[in-house]
Amino acid sequence: MLLKGAFSCTLVSFFFPNANMTTIGIIGGGQLAAMLVKAVVQSNVGADRETKIFVLDSDPNCPAALVGGIHVPGCPSSGEGYNQLAALADVLTIDLEDVSVEQLSRLQATGHDVVPDPDLLSRVTDKLQQKRWYADLGLPTADFQEHPADEDVSDQAFGFPVVQKAARGGYDGRGVFVLHSAEDNANRLRVEGFLERYIERSMEISVMVAADGRGATAVYQPVEMVFHEADNVLDYLVAPARLDVSLLGEAQRLAVRAIEKMEGKGIFGVEMFLTSQGELLINEISPRTHNSGHYTTEACQTSQFVQQLNILFGNQLGSTEQTRPAVMFNLLGAEGFDGETVIEGADQAQNDPSVWVHLYGKTRCFPGRKMGHVTVVAATVDEALDKVETIRPHLNVKGAHPID
Repeated sequence: MLLKGAFSCTLVSFFFPNANMTTIGIIGGGQLAAMLVKAVVQSNVGADRETKIFVLDSDPNCPAALVGGIHVPGCPSSGEGYNQLAALADVLTIDLEDVSVEQLSRLQATGHDVVPDPDLLSRVTDKLQQKRWYADLGLPTADFQEHPADEDVSDQAFGFPVVQKAARGGYDGRGVFVLHSAEDNANRLRVEGFLERYIERSMEISVMVAADGRGATAVYQPVEMVFHEADNVLDYLVAPARLDVSLLGEAQRLAVRAIEKMEGKGIFGVEMFLTSQGELLINEISPRTHNSGHYTTEACQTSQFVQQLNILFGNQLGSTEQTRPAVMFNLLGAEGFDGETVIEGADQAQNDPSVWVHLYGKTRCFPGRKMGHVTVVAATVDEALDKVETIRPHLNVKGAHPID
């Protein structure tokens, strides 16, 4: 049975009536790339042209290749295969942030269209540079100071607790460590990065912003994010965030201001803290489609992936209107198991027309791995949350073998 949101093999190219051709090259073939490939099939964004999507990845069976992306062998982080991808594609974009900015800059300098801009990527993929950029642009963010890999945290201005963040490689909770006292020095990260003042917050929110590079932006409703405390990975989100209308608008304006000041082109996830004093601080900005934007596929006029296609095709940005409340939760690999992916309860959940199960097609499952997500829509946020409470205990993704 094909689940409504499941990934399956489709065509490697998508043919439309007119003769125009657009080719897109994606660096990285993970779930974000796969959902972009699916958006070509499921929307009419490219209906006036033939569209081919090439995906550069080390794995020929990566999620994007399983749904029709044409696999190009290579390594996203090292730059291997970039020349081959660029020779095939009219425009290059990214599925992840661990890419070779140097190679992208070189390709841009030789006339290739790269979205987002490599200079912007160089600033935001290094989290320390990103924080410095916020300060230079006058954007509100938590106080921070650079922290070398070989120093403990005793001599720092913020007291305890304090947050240590890696400059590079941080993703899905990795590269972040909270030190509650000097005794935590023994477990600190041994990487270059920075220390950040610990923020007492009432909520963490995210705002998706699309920018077409010609001066137009489109902003989505802020969403409320709830994280697993142990590993700092997103557990679920509520869309729209349960905030006063004035705060929702303030968050949208701050997100747009940030992207405009950064002169961004593409789609961006702007994560913020709402402090206990009611102040909004930018935590970090991701220069790509984002986990916090997955709900847009079922709950908004234009999904984040169709919006990305609009930008890559040079189309006008689509409406970001949210048509109905939604709750999205991640499906993470269950603790205690590893091996071939085993999915439990998805068919039953899909019997409800308000529930959309998206499985990423990853053949191996291990603890904490992102294996899919589920979006629930309803007339109210409370109804969606109640539905999640009902279906979530029966959904499970795990490896086939217990870990000894």
